[in-house]
Formats: sequence, C-alpha cells, structure tokens
Amino acid sequence: MMKTKTNRTVIVQCRLSSTRLPGKALKDLCGKPVLAYVLEAMHKVNADYYYVATDEASYSQLLPVCKEHGFECYAGSLEDVLERFVSLLDTIETKTVIRATADNPFLFYEAAEESAALFEEKNNGKSHCDYLTYSGLPHGSGVEIFSADSLKKAASETTDPYDHEHVGPAFYNHKDRYSCEFVPAPRRYNYPELRTTIDTYSDYLRAVSILNYFKAHNYEASFTTEQIIEACNANSVKYPVVLVPSVVKGHGTGHLRRCLSASLQGGFFVYVPDDKTLKEADSVIEEYFAAGLSKNQIINSIPDESYLPAIITDTFELTENQLKELSKNRSLISIDEGSRYTDYCDYLLDIIPSYKCDRLANKTDSGFITMPENVREFSEDDSDKKIEKVLICLGGEDPANLTMPAAQAFRKKFPDAKITAIISNESSPYVDYAGGPNIEFIKPVAGLRERLFEYDIVVTHYGLTAFEAVYAGCGVILLPTTKLHKKLAEKYSFAYVGDKNISDSALQSALESENLYSKTFLSGEKKSLGAFLRHLSAGKRMSCPVCGKIPSQPDTVISRNETRTYRRCSTCGMVYMAFTTIEDKKYQKEYFFEEYKKQYGKTYEEDFDSIKAQGMRRASIIKMLSGIGGDGGEKNLLDIGCAYGPFLAAASESSFNPFGTDIAEDAVAYVQQKLKYPAVCSAFPQIDTAEEFGITQFDVVTMWYVIEHFKDLGKVLRKVSTLVRKGGIFAFSTPSGEGISAVSDKDHFYEISPTDHYTIWEPSRADSILRIFGFRVERIVSTGHHPERFPSIKKSGAQKGSLKWNLMDAISHARGLGDTVEIYCRKI
Repeated sequence: MMKTKTNRTVIVQCRLSSTRLPGKALKDLCGKPVLAYVLEAMHKVNADYYYVATDEASYSQLLPVCKEHGFECYAGSLEDVLERFVSLLDTIETKTVIRATADNPFLFYEAAEESAALFEEKNNGKSHCDYLTYSGLPHGSGVEIFSADSLKKAASETTDPYDHEHVGPAFYNHKDRYSCEFVPAPRRYNYPELRTTIDTYSDYLRAVSILNYFKAHNYEASFTTEQIIEACNANSVKYPVVLVPSVVKGHGTGHLRRCLSASLQGGFFVYVPDDKTLKEADSVIEEYFAAGLSKNQIINSIPDESYLPAIITDTFELTENQLKELSKNRSLISIDEGSRYTDYCDYLLDIIPSYKCDRLANKTDSGFITMPENVREFSEDDSDKKIEKVLICLGGEDPANLTMPAAQAFRKKFPDAKITAIISNESSPYVDYAGGPNIEFIKPVAGLRERLFEYDIVVTHYGLTAFEAVYAGCGVILLPTTKLHKKLAEKYSFAYVGDKNISDSALQSALESENLYSKTFLSGEKKSLGAFLRHLSAGKRMSCPVCGKIPSQPDTVISRNETRTYRRCSTCGMVYMAFTTIEDKKYQKEYFFEEYKKQYGKTYEEDFDSIKAQGMRRASIIKMLSGIGGDGGEKNLLDIGCAYGPFLAAASESSFNPFGTDIAEDAVAYVQQKLKYPAVCSAFPQIDTAEEFGITQFDVVTMWYVIEHFKDLGKVLRKVSTLVRKGGIFAFSTPSGEGISAVSDKDHFYEISPTDHYTIWEPSRADSILRIFGFRVERIVSTGHHPERFPSIKKSGAQKGSLKWNLMDAISHARGLGDTVEIYCRKI
C-alpha cells in the first residue's frame, strides 16, 4: 500500500562534539545509543523524509545507527547549523519541517504529531504561521515545527552568529518578520517541571533511571507520553541513589557485593572510582552483570547538583573529609559505618551488630543480611558429627595473614578432612609450604553464600560470611583478625580462636564451644535491603527551622530513631528534626478527630470544654502580664492555629477581642458558624491580617501546640514579631525537651515525639532564641506533670496518692519537669 504524501520532513539535529558530555548521541543507554531512542520516537511521526543532520566529522559514526532506524544521514556545516538545515532542505521538496535534537531520548511523539497538524491547520486558508512549538512540555520532550521555505528566507536575512549556531532563533528573534506561535501545550503534555534531556552526566544518569523504570514495568520503546511522565514522577527517578561501597584493598569484597546486590533489587547506581585498589572489584562486578545488573549502573563519578542523589555508603570506615564531601548531596545514609564522624550522616543503618554503642544507629536489623537459600539439616547431635569438610574464608584478602596458619592448624587437627582455603593471590608464598594433600587453595567463589552449606565448619572473621554460615547451619569458628573482632565474637556468641597462632588448645576450645553451632541469629524475617534503601532515599534532610543555616560542620546529633534524626543547632541551640522518612501531615478534619482521639482518647470537639478551661487559665496569665484589671477594655488577640476555637472562646470570656486563623477548613467553618468569632482559613505566616481583619498589630498573639509544626520557624517568628505591638504579649505552648520523659529516657522521648513536630523547645534556651526576634521571656509555666514517668515510680510501682508519688509530683513542679511547657514573652 502506497504511503500518503505528507509534505513533511523530520530532521534530527546531531553532533558528537558536545563539550559537556562528548559523544552523548552514541553513548550507550541501557543497551542502545541515545540517538536510537530519538530516532525510534520520531519515526512514529508521519513524514515523507527522515533525516539526521550532522557534520562531516560525525557522519561516519552516526551513519550505521541512522540506517538501522530508517533515517538518512546528511553532513553539513559543524558551526553553522542554520546553513546545515538549509543545505539539506535544498536537496528535497517539502513544506513542513519537524525538528528534534539527538540528546532527547524521551520525546513526546504524540505531541510532535499534534503540533505538526496544528501548524498545517494554521497555514490552511488565509492564516499563516512560520514557526510553532508547544510550550510547557518537559525540558527535552518537545519539538519545533516550521516552514521549509520560511527557514530558507530567514537564513538569507540574518547574519547574527547566534541565529546561525541554532535554527529556531532565526524565526523567534525576528518576530517582526515571521509569525511565531508558542502554543500552551494541552494538559496531557504540560509538565514543565520535568526534565528529560541529556545535556550533562547527571542528565544521563536520570535517563538510565527512567529506562530502568521502563524495564521494570515491561514498557517497550517507543514510549508513550503517559509512560514517560509516570517514570519521571517515580521515586526511583525523582530520588536517585548512589551506593558507595568500599573498594579499598584490605576491606574485603563484602561491602561491594552487598551494594551490588542492593542495586540489583533497587535499580541504584554504584560508585566505583577508577583509582580503586581492591583488585577483585572488576571480577565481582562482572558476576553481577551476569546476574542482570546494567553496566550503566556502575559509575565512576558522583552526579552534580542537577541530579542530587541520596548517597548510601557501605565502607567500614570513612574519613572526615570523605564524609564531608559526600554529605553535600541530597542526603547521606551509611551502613555499618564505624568512623568517629557519623554526625555527618543523616541516617545510620547497622546490619551487622556492632561491639558497643558509641553512637546510636537509626535502625539496627540483621534481617537485612541476605540469608542463603541452601541450608544444612540441623540436628542436636551435630557437635558429635565427624568433620569432613572445612572452609577457610577471610574476606578474599586476608589482611591479617591468618589463612595459612588456620589451614595448617585444621590439617593437623583433622588429617582426614578436606580443607579448602580461599585466597585472592594464587602466587602467595604460603602455597609452596602449606603441606598436606588435603589442603586446597581456590580463588574467591562467586555466590559463595549458596555454597556454604557444603561445609561442616566455616572458619572466617566477624562479618557477613559468619552470619551467612550460621544461617546455612554450618559450624562457625571466628579468627581474631583484630582485637575488635575478638570482642565481637565474644559478644555475639560465636565460637572463636583467641590467639593468632591458632594453637591446638585454642582450636580445641573453639570446637568444644557451645556456640560452635550458633542459633543466635537463626530466627528473624528476611528483609529486602534494596527496598528499604529505596524507602530511605525519599527521606528529607532539613536545616535548623529557626536559623535556616547549613553549618560548615554538622550540627550535633541529639537522637536517632527508625524514621528520624534530631540535631542541635550550633548557632541558636534549637533541637530540630534534621532528617525524616515520614510524609507531611495534612491538618484536616481527620487530624482533629482521628489523630487527636488516638492520643487523648476523645475527639477535639469532645474535649472542647477541657481545652477551654486550660484556655481560661492561660488567658488569666496573659491578662496579668498585660496589666489588664477587671474588664480593662477589649484588647485584640490573634490565635494562630485556632482549631475549633476553644481558646478563642476563653479569650472572649476574658475580655479579649479574639481573632483566629487555621489551615483546616472544617475547623475555621466551625469557629465562624457556631462560635461566631472572626476567623480565616489561611496558612501562617502568609496571612495578611490587615486585609482579613483590618488589623495590622495585635496586643496578644498566641499559639497553643502549634509552634512545633512549622518547618520554617524563623520566618514564622519574624512574622509574629511584626504582628505584636511593642510591649504586647506572645504566648505559646509546646512539648518540653527538658521534661521528665526527655530527661529520663531521651531516645524514647524522641522516638514517640509526633512525626510532624519539627522543633523541640527547651525552656532553659527559650529566652535566647526568642530574643533573636525581639521578645523577652516573662514567664515559663511547666505543665503536663506525670509522676508515673519518673524512674523511681516505675521501679517501685508506687500508686497515685502515695507518699512517693506525691513527692515526685512536687519535685516535678518545683524543677519544671513537666512534659509540656507554656512560654509567655513580651515584645521589646
């Protein structure tokens, strides 16, 4: 069937001399050159001719790709791109040109077809258009449509070098002569916030992530608009991850293997620098390529700021300079990090239990160790079983040189057993005098984890192999490669040899140990490290909400838990949430009803009278500080985060003229319609009180359990300072970081702290923080006293009303150990 003539030509502009990413059009992108994706997409657009317009130097390299995808290849000027297009168009007869560029593998071919049709429609009849493009597409997904004759005319009329270096400017830089239309793209294509072009190395890595997403979802080229948008909005693309394993000689291959395995699960990048010193690195990586890892996932440099990744290190121990440099990215997450500088880390994940807690990890879970599928049948009489096969595996590198002494000791102990020792250096001088035909030396084994079950005894050091061998049901003996390894073996109930000479008596002691067949870690749920790291990668790093400063040295970590990390600001002293994996809460009706009921056993509305009673007490303190006696005349009071208005009601009954604001529509509607107080639904500090209430300054501004919810507290407090008249009162309540819960069990306090509390106020530091914004603390009221939370009450079980209970209650009030606090300050 003969194809209908369209009078259209598709021209893909391409050169290989890009300075930022040289040769990017032919750069391998998950098995195909970048250009191939462009040509596949543009071949979906109806046209008579399909060309790649390049330069002489690039022609021969591009020609095979062009032929493979049904495109002609035309060579013209390198620098004068406008002339290149004109000279190509002189060789054919065509009306409409559809221009794309070779660095855009994710073109919206549907939008290209529609915009070409729109261009042709505008040139039917009396109307005329020289140039048209859809605006609002992702950067890298659009094309340009123009008239071939108009382009020739425009080229002849401009000598501007910029016009000749490009194509479109010859039209839209001369709108007095040419009709140019930038048409807002239909909603289907309108995603200007997305980026799909490949201009830099970071763009290239983003493209790899997009293609990995397509592969995981079985999407095949050419990709539809919806598939491209879906991929761009996927967490795996929005939140890129770069794993940084140790590839240093002496650290073994375990770190690299764990990262490669997680990368297979999660589609991450793995950073392997060119100056690596771990000689087994290349062979280990090849194993994972064979298992399905894309070659594009191994990178030799960290992406730039245009594609900031979460950095996840698995390196044993990093230097301060390394951590400082890596922490400049979106977030820094470290696995089993043993350095003294972990305050640089946003999140610490310990998979292999450590010796002692010099620093608290956010999460410790050995369930992330990949357990072997192949396991031995375990029986109670394994301790009496004949030892026939022994494996000696000390990390592939054996930095303490214990492989040979261990092989000789086991040969002597079990002369009839087959002893296999893994060494990375077959030319090791030890091989010549190992002695004994039953000793076999082999290279590191791919997939060793699934071979462990074949051995009666696995001799190794404290690390992944030890735990894997336990899971496999082998007898496990650890060697003291360092003093720390010996302590770890003792702490976690492994049989171990206590001296480096591996004496017969020490070996016998290990063989007789009740821990030879350790069951300590046999139970537990198998967990996907890749999936968990993907979850962490979407976490948010935050700077101090008061100062907003990013310090040159990391702020001190105060506490870590599974979902959050808290720090103390080195500038203002505020304790703040510095990292969280929890999504932002929405303060709508369900928050006041469902969330409140979970915490207090009743809904906010059901607790209205109780909250109002507290409000009456607070209002009386404000009246006293304001010098108001009797009715004293009405003073304007603004309650920020007024919720359903219990404090507004209390303020009104205390002779204040109350105004309220909240972001929850239901709450504001309740205040307006049922309580009849002026209130507005508005986010603070964006509210314009002059416009909403006709008031620029208030005598009193209050926030009751609201202040801790602001991410940008500095901006909030600056706004409050402008709203409170000089001498006026600013009062708020908030959980106390110096209450009995925080003092007696700090980490538990932070763990149960609501996930939307971004600051933790400490009464002793409140004045210095508030003075930054022009306030002086006048009074602090410790509230929320809970004697039952004192350790002595917990231990003794003393009941309410008892002497001990009453004593602790008195101490709590006297020392200000309530778990909440009210702070009243004056504008100075």
